[in-house]
Amino acid sequence: MNAHSHKYAQHDTSRMKQKLPVFAALLILAAALWAACTKPSPFGSGLLENELAEYEFTDTLSVVCTVELEEDSLETSDGGSTSSAFLCGELDDPYFGKSKAEIFALLQMAFPDPGFKPDSQTVDSLVLYLRYAPGNFYGDSTQAQTLQVLRLDEPLEDENDYYSESTIPASTELGRLQNFLPRPNTVDSLFDPDTKASYIAIPLNLDFANELFRLDTAILENDSAFYKALRGIKIVASSNAKPGAMLAFNLNSTTYSRLRLYYHDNDDSTSRRFDFYFSGANKFTHFEHDYGASPAGQKIGQRSDEYLYLQAMQGLRLKVEFPTVDALDNIAVNKAQLVLTTATLPDDYAVLTPAQQLVFTESQGDTTFVFTSDVLYSLGPALNLGFNRFGGFPEDEIINGTLVERYRLTLSDRLQKMVDDTSNDPKKKTLYININPQGRSAQRSVLYGPKNATFPAKLELKFTRVQ
Repeated sequence: MNAHSHKYAQHDTSRMKQKLPVFAALLILAAALWAACTKPSPFGSGLLENELAEYEFTDTLSVVCTVELEEDSLETSDGGSTSSAFLCGELDDPYFGKSKAEIFALLQMAFPDPGFKPDSQTVDSLVLYLRYAPGNFYGDSTQAQTLQVLRLDEPLEDENDYYSESTIPASTELGRLQNFLPRPNTVDSLFDPDTKASYIAIPLNLDFANELFRLDTAILENDSAFYKALRGIKIVASSNAKPGAMLAFNLNSTTYSRLRLYYHDNDDSTSRRFDFYFSGANKFTHFEHDYGASPAGQKIGQRSDEYLYLQAMQGLRLKVEFPTVDALDNIAVNKAQLVLTTATLPDDYAVLTPAQQLVFTESQGDTTFVFTSDVLYSLGPALNLGFNRFGGFPEDEIINGTLVERYRLTLSDRLQKMVDDTSNDPKKKTLYININPQGRSAQRSVLYGPKNATFPAKLELKFTRVQ
């Protein structure tokens, strides 16, 4: 599928293809940054030489924030079977409106040509097992859910890239689990008594089981032919309660997640089974958002001074501008952090917890958004060292006797580039804040804006003047 490019309703700029959270194309850049930073030193120290003066501090630099819709070309397909979480469910959020996620997936055979013998063997049952991804579950686990499994009307292509707006019609129900309580943190053994995890099991209908069992040998010998015959399945979950829940499953877990066909030999009743796995086959997630008249929806496309709204999935990001950064002339940035405080909200749901990881991104060319240099430095050359050196995670702080939750996002290197830039290009003085991982999380945050009277969003800057 080709990525779409069209205009925001609120802006004249084109929507750009976004590939978060992993940017494989940036590995070379990350390695270069890592090599350049092997000697520990404060950002900007290379500019000082012998002209060091006393450190200075300011937190009065102007910060302008705009709430924006995420790009509509967020890639969510998983042809390489690397993701550990796929979202499925519905949320009805008092501050962000309604959100929905659906899973579309292929399965592949455990091995080609399983040797089914329809003339001398009989199908007993077909069961879909899904392992939870507990860390990605979001919402109320005490509210009943209904999960449906549907057959796709058209084939999901194993080699295609799919995006958050992609969808495939599915009109045939294969099975459902009605009014169950999700227990993402309740573990039990399944196929191996020594291994325990949280999972659910959904019985599927025998007509579908017999169709798989009676497929021609030529189809069962070839993955591509099998994918075309299977077409794929769609998994949806719903709840009539507020705020609902976004279930999360690790489809790539070969220990638990699978479609298992149970059958037996007619002559001696010997029990047999055969497995089909998600891992190794393509799959993607479809997202929908209806912000309506919600507080977040009313701020989309507008400068936001009092409250800032962020949402993962295909949700909302923040555009952050520093219009007076040009006033910082002849300085070396030693440390710069954007400080954001979680807002205390009336009538909110405690289960809709704030996002656990925020990141800075910036536009690269006209087609994509990438992590900033400060984020890449933290991740390291292999992008696997985590965000500790960058920050962006919630921490408790006591401010004037009040306990608050705050995020500190590092932009030391990026701000130095802004200070040094003489192009007057506003894009080079603009950053974006996203929730990470974008397409595998349903978290959201409401933060105090730059003009909040008590806990304003602000840039804390420690610098040295170059004489």
